[in-house]
Amino acid sequence: MSTDGSIPPMFTDSDKFDGNSCKAWSNKIQIVAEIKGVVGYLDGTIPKPGPSPPTSLPIGTSWNSPSPSHNEWITRNAWAKALLVFNIKPIGLGVDTSGTAAEIWKSVKDSYEVTSCMARLYAEQELWDLTYLDGDDFQSYISSMRTRLAYARESGANITDKNFKAIILCSLPRTWDAAVSPLLHEDIPLSEAIF
Repeated sequence: MSTDGSIPPMFTDSDKFDGNSCKAWSNKIQIVAEIKGVVGYLDGTIPKPGPSPPTSLPIGTSWNSPSPSHNEWITRNAWAKALLVFNIKPIGLGVDTSGTAAEIWKSVKDSYEVTSCMARLYAEQELWDLTYLDGDDFQSYISSMRTRLAYARESGANITDKNFKAIILCSLPRTWDAAVSPLLHEDIPLSEAIF
């Protein structure tokens, strides 16, 4: 049986799944699984083989083998389960961890992807809803916009710098239109255009 003895990496607390940002977390899990060669245990494409006959000699396979022995499958599935469970905070987060890695993976996605999608939409809406009023502290306003942008991106929003520039320019008072509208058509970085 081929095993390298490594344990699954544990993400920092800020990178562990806490019920939010399911897409960002699952992308990190997917990358680690690809590196290790255990994606088939997450997506269920490597089925559990029956026990080997007692007379057969075990032949070791690589971790990314699509046809592991029974014992290899148990070890690799346990590794994939640990990758998932130990990178959820609090550990498990109410996810049933008694099944296979594929069942746990499906459970997390079924339970949290819709919630995470809604969180992304709300984060994007909060960013669009923020408006600057004449007389407000402009630097504080921009700081608040950047904070909301970071949260939206962490929630899975694909807001480019160019989109963010448009969001900020559209949030300014209409009395500023003559001064800021040319900035929408130019490839000037936002930091140079406004600050």
